[in-house]
This record gives sequence, C-alpha cells and structure tokens, in this order.
Amino acid sequence: MLFSFAVLILWELPRVMEKVMDPADDSVAPASGGDAFEREVRTVFQDTLGLIHIALVTHYQLGESEALELEKDLYVWFLRFCYRPGNSSAREARPFLLVACCQFAREYQKYLLGSGVRTSDEKLRRLLDREPLDVARDFSRSLQLLSFRTPNES
Repeated sequence: MLFSFAVLILWELPRVMEKVMDPADDSVAPASGGDAFEREVRTVFQDTLGLIHIALVTHYQLGESEALELEKDLYVWFLRFCYRPGNSSAREARPFLLVACCQFAREYQKYLLGSGVRTSDEKLRRLLDREPLDVARDFSRSLQLLSFRTPNES
C-alpha cells in the first residue's frame, strides 16, 4: 500500500506542481529574462529528448504513448526544477533531468509489474534493480559521446 502511494506521488507530482505553482504567480516566475530562460530550458530539453525517448521505450520498455505522456510530465518537472533558486543554467541541470527520467520510468514500470498489468524479461528486471542515478550516469555518458561527435553551439 505504501509503495503504491509512493508511486502515485512520483507519477502525479509534475501535474500537482503545475497546478500548485502557477506561472502567473510572482514567486515562481522570474522577475526578468523569463522568456529567454524558458527558451534555454526548452532547448536543453529538446536536445535531450532523443536520449530520454530511447531510455523510456528501448530500455524501460514503455509504449510510445506512455513515453510521450511521461516526456510531457518530465518537461513540466524540468522547467519548474530549473526555476528553483540556485539553478543558474538549464544545461547544468541536464543530469538531474536524466535522473528524474530514470526514476519516473523505474517507478512506473515497477508499479505496472507489481500490479500484474505487465510482465518483465530479465533485461528489464536487471535495469529496474539498478539505482536511477547509476542508470542516468550511463545515459549521460551516451550524451557526452553524442556531444563529442557534434559541435556544441553554446
């Protein structure tokens, strides 16, 4: 019961945060430069989206529609995360996005497996046994390789 509640919180948190933290609220929206910063967040998210999608569909074995919904939630979460005090750059926050992706996907997939909605193979079980931070580090290495191959336009 407690596990199901934790999964529900993790899955619903971005939606709840979106309702609670209204962008029109002055305490959330930055005083100046918000449009440029939001564009930076969107650009970093879009640059990472291919890797996120591969992680969700190929590694965590989510369906396309599940992955798309989770990607929307991740964008809202990442936007809010980047607006938190102390974050100076969306690019520097990218590792947190990958960890959140792995955490959300792991908990969602564990919920589906635990409820009997879905079955698992050995590859998925091994992935779900790993900590999201470790999996995200592996994905970050892939991202670094991609960045190394393509010129950085920052």
